[in-house]
This record gives sequence, structure tokens and C-alpha cells, in this order.
Amino acid sequence: MGGGHLSRPDFGMPQPDQAHPLTEFYLLLQHGLDREGVFALPALWADFQAPARRIYADEAEAFLTLRETPGAASTPLLAPRTLQLLYSSLHVLPDGTPAALLLTEECTRTVYAVQLLPPFVWEDPLPPLPDCAAALTLTLTLRDVEAIDADPHALEQRLCREPGGKHWLAHPKAEAFLAGRIALLQRLYKR
Repeated sequence: MGGGHLSRPDFGMPQPDQAHPLTEFYLLLQHGLDREGVFALPALWADFQAPARRIYADEAEAFLTLRETPGAASTPLLAPRTLQLLYSSLHVLPDGTPAALLLTEECTRTVYAVQLLPPFVWEDPLPPLPDCAAALTLTLTLRDVEAIDADPHALEQRLCREPGGKHWLAHPKAEAFLAGRIALLQRLYKR
């Protein structure tokens, strides 16, 4: 077991609402991160399906799809890997709603936002993610809801060490890939 990183203290920051259904899962994951010191990241593949016309940078993101497995015309951007953590902190909105765990990578100091998604129908909009270089979601399952009471330690380990259920929302490599595709299209449609 790794360890070696600490939860970052948030002096004066709002505390998570204990009645919120995801607070228990965020705190369990953060505890697991404190124990393990690592977080498994899924692979990152990109699909870019631009229309047969000139597009501009501000609309290009609508044509980009990030995925963890290759599609028919996907480009590999990142192999699955394990993130070595320097520290983590829980980002909480002023009303106590947990929004994301912020994970700071040990070597690069890159901050990753991890937002938990519930395994049930969620009527409220998800809280906005903090501005980070990389962001992903982690979808909880009904098995996780059962495991948080039956075997929380095993659930901590699984959420920290397995890439399953994790989906990329943003990554610097995806931004670089998109910039390259935009430049290519601009050359193609140059008048």
C-alpha cells in the first residue's frame, strides 16, 4: 500500500452536507486515497467528427467525443495509468453540496477533478466542476451502495485502483488533439 499523501486542509471552506446522498461516497473515496496514495485513470481515446465545412475553434468541441475504449475512427491519447497523488481535497459548494474531489498529481502538480455520479436517477443538476486541467466522472453502481456498509475498505480499494466506471470529461491531451484538428481543417478550408 502506497500512502504518503495527505488530504489538503480546507480552513474556512464550507463543510460537506452530511445529509447529501453522495457525501458518504466522497468521504470514503478520499479516505481510500489517503490510504492508497494512487488513483487509477482510464485510457483516453478521441473521436473528432467534423462536418464538411469550415468550423471555428469555439464550436469545435461539439464535434469531439472522449472515450475509454476505441471507436471506429478513434485516436489514442492516453494509456490507462495510475496517478500518484500528492494530496486531495474535497471541493464543496457554499450550501454544502460536494462537487468533486480534486486530486493533485505528485510529479506534475496537475489537478484532476473527479465527480461522482449516483447509480440512481438524479433529478437535480450536477454541481459545476471546478476549473481544472483534467476532469472525469466516476459512476457508482448499486453494488457500491451495498458495499459501503458491507465492506467499505474493499470499496475504497476498488474505487482507487480500478479504472472501471471512470469517464473522461477533459484532459490537456484532448485539448492539444482538438487544436491540431482545428489547424488541419483551417488549412483545408483556406480560401
